[in-house]
Amino acid sequence: MIGKLCARSVASPEEGIGYPRCEDETELLAELALYENTFEDNIVVVCDEANTPVGFAGFLVSDTDEASYLIGPMLEGPLRNASVAAEVLIRLVRLPIGGRPLLNYVVDDNSMLTQASRDTGWQAGEVHLEMRYQLAGVIAPVSGDDTHAIRRMAGPADPAFSAVAELLARQHGWTSDASARLSDYLEDGYLVAVSEQNGRLAGCVLWVYLDGTDFGRLDYLSVNEPFQRRSCGSALTRHMLADAHRADGVEYVYLSVDPTNTAAHRLYRRQGFTDNLRSRKFTHERR
Repeated sequence: MIGKLCARSVASPEEGIGYPRCEDETELLAELALYENTFEDNIVVVCDEANTPVGFAGFLVSDTDEASYLIGPMLEGPLRNASVAAEVLIRLVRLPIGGRPLLNYVVDDNSMLTQASRDTGWQAGEVHLEMRYQLAGVIAPVSGDDTHAIRRMAGPADPAFSAVAELLARQHGWTSDASARLSDYLEDGYLVAVSEQNGRLAGCVLWVYLDGTDFGRLDYLSVNEPFQRRSCGSALTRHMLADAHRADGVEYVYLSVDPTNTAAHRLYRRQGFTDNLRSRKFTHERR
């Protein structure tokens, strides 16, 4: 049932969630493993009065990110309506899983979950645009050039580590300890590449490939303010995509961008990404 509901959430925008979008139960398990969460501890099954499973929901809980991500709820049959979804949301919030702030990303076409979120006091926030890069039939971009020297960051002992953590925290609104959060990403298998000019950090890109899936995610791209408008962001994106072309079994790369950030949107379009779907962030602060 869970695999079927995941597949429908991807195939049918009216049942879609923005993150984590999983095509089946294998990808859901991969997302949980990325956060070092378990199916038993973080996924709950929704049942009808006869105790028959009719849906599921869950949480992605990070060690260092203050907010936890809600999964779903996804429902099927006659119980897939805003009233039941609202009741599930109320019960989820009461569970002792995750932190106080909760985030949920709902595809704009999913009117049922949108209504349930509003009815239960979740605050509607900004819209996120998911973009996709398909590797098949595309020539791998060249990594690096005479202007942008790019290298892989070795880990927390790397001389650029502190500057990378500070840049990511400043530009992406990290509120938890930046060094601890970046260390956590590296321990979870994320990759980081940096561009340096004259001994200064010009920019960085952070991405991950999920075991057991056919995709990667470009999660963070940052260019230090003095080096902006010099094609550094494009060079870092090409570096990441070149690595994806070398990785085994990777067919797609996804990212999320603010659709009002026209400069970032143009940058990714130039590198071969296409618009995929829009979702809205909903937030809830537990009492």
